[in-house]
Amino acid sequence: MANTDFIKEIAPDAQRVYKKYDILASLIIAQACLESAWGTSGLAQKGKNLFGIKGTYNGQYVLMWTTEYDRKGNATRVQAKFRKYPSWYASLQDLAKLYVNGTSWDPDHYKAIVGEKDYKKATAALVKAGYATDPAYATKLNNLIETYNLTQYDSVDNIPVDPDQPDTPIPEPEFPSKEYDGKDITLNQNLPSDVDFPQLHVSTKDGKSVVEITGVSVDLTDDTTGKKSFTFTITKTQENGTEFDLLVNDNILYLDEKKFNHQKYYITDVEVRQENNILTKTVTAAHIFSVLLINNYVNDTVTKKLKLREALDIALKDTDFKYILEAPESEFPSAEQENFGDKNSTELMDEIIEDYGLEIDVDNYKIHVYKKMGKRVNFTLDSRYNMPGISIKTNSQNSTTRAWGYGALKKGSSTDDKNPQYEFEPVLYIHPDEKKFLIEGKPRWAEPIRDERYKKASSMISALKRHVNPYPEMTVEADFQKIYEPKLLEIEQDFWKGDTIHVLADTADGITFEDDVRLVSIQYNPLNPYSSPKLTFANFRKDIQSINVDQAKRLRDQKRYIDQLFKTLR
Repeated sequence: MANTDFIKEIAPDAQRVYKKYDILASLIIAQACLESAWGTSGLAQKGKNLFGIKGTYNGQYVLMWTTEYDRKGNATRVQAKFRKYPSWYASLQDLAKLYVNGTSWDPDHYKAIVGEKDYKKATAALVKAGYATDPAYATKLNNLIETYNLTQYDSVDNIPVDPDQPDTPIPEPEFPSKEYDGKDITLNQNLPSDVDFPQLHVSTKDGKSVVEITGVSVDLTDDTTGKKSFTFTITKTQENGTEFDLLVNDNILYLDEKKFNHQKYYITDVEVRQENNILTKTVTAAHIFSVLLINNYVNDTVTKKLKLREALDIALKDTDFKYILEAPESEFPSAEQENFGDKNSTELMDEIIEDYGLEIDVDNYKIHVYKKMGKRVNFTLDSRYNMPGISIKTNSQNSTTRAWGYGALKKGSSTDDKNPQYEFEPVLYIHPDEKKFLIEGKPRWAEPIRDERYKKASSMISALKRHVNPYPEMTVEADFQKIYEPKLLEIEQDFWKGDTIHVLADTADGITFEDDVRLVSIQYNPLNPYSSPKLTFANFRKDIQSINVDQAKRLRDQKRYIDQLFKTLR
């Protein structure tokens, strides 16, 4: 297409945009010619996208190769989504809306361009606003306007107010409710309906063959994020050849857990080992919550304050999963979301867990959503009778006191520029307790956050507050040995993940650790209720002074606690 032909093709649309948004047609035409190589760029040809605007338009996009840079400045070629428009007019109109509405952090950012009748002042204002990093950008636009006499299109007296092509706003994408409606997904009908004791079955993907697996010890990890997985090793014998052969990738395992029966898992890893004439398989399986969500991609994005239900509806779109709120939605504050979406459902669920401060438990296709699961339970783990081992780790290496936050880049800017331009000025967050945790008088820097999702400084500050944490980290892991003592059974309750219990570890030299701690992860064998699980309690950080105060209090309470315990057991 000749240069003049391209101008004649887009000029009527540019005039309609001028009539509606009061932005010079000559300016918009010149920009379109320069940025799209006269409409011949790959993006212009595939998506009618003249200005390289990323994202989606009415859910439509094209994938184009672009160069991204990591934190160390290393360049990587990746495919990115760019808006796909139905017409040149839609692309021109999108640019005009940017000038009229400004940026999320400054609505008046391009105010000087709107209503300007002198094209040279308009191009100068565009560069001053940081639209392009090329210092000669205004000069190039002026040359195009003058060379092709584009000011002739700035006369719009005879242009109708209403464009021939309808101005269709970008509609908010629809997300059907994924709240549990009482209807369960049907599982394999060949599974036993009555479960008198925990069982493990393997099934083909089509569900036609279902065989019980016996004689194995399952190692299942379950936590408050809903992500469950387990492993086991099986040795091939003359009796188990069928189930042994069915243990291949993508076949299905059904496991009876402590809380939920017939939980559906997909086999993700299989390791076959032969030693002499003995053949074994080590099998790893992940719950359908992890497997199916990571393979579901949500293309649409939403930028607004979202209630929890709205966020869950987006994250679970096009899946069979439904959620049940185990607490009133009012207990979950709404969260400002920017470009929420454009990720797989697993990533979106991780964001929801963090942004809304919730916990989840998964029963196949039902997701139980808690503000905080579990309760305080009358149970004590004691190193003298039911806790063979305990591990207490403290770590200050991950402690940080400040960090920078970089949000979305301005259109036309890149991280490889000498001075990249952002939608808002980079944010430096300093933790209010930084002075207590300086090392030789110097702050502890966290890696900066670089996230194109953030177009508001307030959203970045919220992210930095979660990112920076100066307090030492403490992790407590304990082994539990079930003791069937009748007197204890009368006073002690059973516990599960999310519950808060008391932990006491001592030696002849005094108490090693004592505190009320919350169980967040459990590693156990659901096929053997008498097995000894491994318990991981909440990672928590406290001020060093608080830790010392707590330790002193525990020492004072030691005699009182021991006296009470032995009085109960008499």
